[in-house]
Amino acid sequence: MDPVDPELVDAAETTLRSTPGVPDVEDLRLRWIGHRIRAETGVVVDSTLGIVDAHAIAVEAHHRLLHDVPELADVTVHVSPSAADGHDHHAALAHHSRPTTRPSGGAKRQ
Repeated sequence: MDPVDPELVDAAETTLRSTPGVPDVEDLRLRWIGHRIRAETGVVVDSTLGIVDAHAIAVEAHHRLLHDVPELADVTVHVSPSAADGHDHHAALAHHSRPTTRPSGGAKRQ
């Protein structure tokens, strides 16, 4: 499998972080599938937003990535509410996670 250029990953993360309503990026993965790139990302949004507003932010992030990442075919955007209320919204999944090393900036890359 061909690795994705780290500069392309950095550019994609910059795009996500500049999307209005996205204060943080949980993770970001870009992979070559044939001659096209596929992205998966998790973005954080304000926990007080309704589903329609959170969805609109995800669509905007998706749209911006399609414009900014050459050869990008599709994106899956997972939206997580911020933990400002102190609640771990992913607690039920914690026992399934493997430890990972996160580079500075927050996003986990693969």
